[in-house]
Amino acid sequence: MSYPQIYIPTRSAIEALKEGDLAPDCFGNWRRVTKVYAKGHDVNGKAYVCYYTEFGPGASISNSLKEGEINRTVSLTGKYTSHELDLIEKNLCAGTVTL
Repeated sequence: MSYPQIYIPTRSAIEALKEGDLAPDCFGNWRRVTKVYAKGHDVNGKAYVCYYTEFGPGASISNSLKEGEINRTVSLTGKYTSHELDLIEKNLCAGTVTL
C-alpha cells in the first residue's frame, strides 16, 4: 500500500522559496514555481508563502505553505481526517514520532 508523502516546511525553506524553485502543488506533486504572490508571517510569527506552480500547458495552480504545518494535499486529506492530520502534526513537531 502506498501512502501520500507528508511534508512539513521549515521557516528557511519558506523564506527562500522563489520563482523557478520546485514546490508541492495542492496534489502533493513537486512542480516548478511560476509566481510567488504573498510571503509573510502570521499573528503567531510563523512564516508562510502563497504561490503558483505550473500545471500543464498554459495553466497554473495555487498552493500555500506555513512553517511547521503539514502541507495538506488532496491525497493526504483523502487518506486521513483533519483530526488525524492534526495529531500527526502535533506528534511530529513534538518529536514523539518520526517519518
